[in-house]
Amino acid sequence: MTTKTVSMPEDVVINLLRTLSEEDLIDIFWKTIVQCDVSPLTEEEKNDIRKAKKELKKGETLSWENIR
Repeated sequence: MTTKTVSMPEDVVINLLRTLSEEDLIDIFWKTIVQCDVSPLTEEEKNDIRKAKKELKKGETLSWENIR
């Protein structure tokens, strides 16, 4: 499969993404950003996950839509 790279202004990309459904956005981000890592978690990563779960329970997390 051949790929092609094009340059686009950031605001054009953001406006394009805003037109998509959340389901489509998640699919795009999963395919482009999430990488498969099968290595065991480090103790630091395990601690970060525990901390994040506690923050989520307390409602102290930010919606991904509000992160800039």
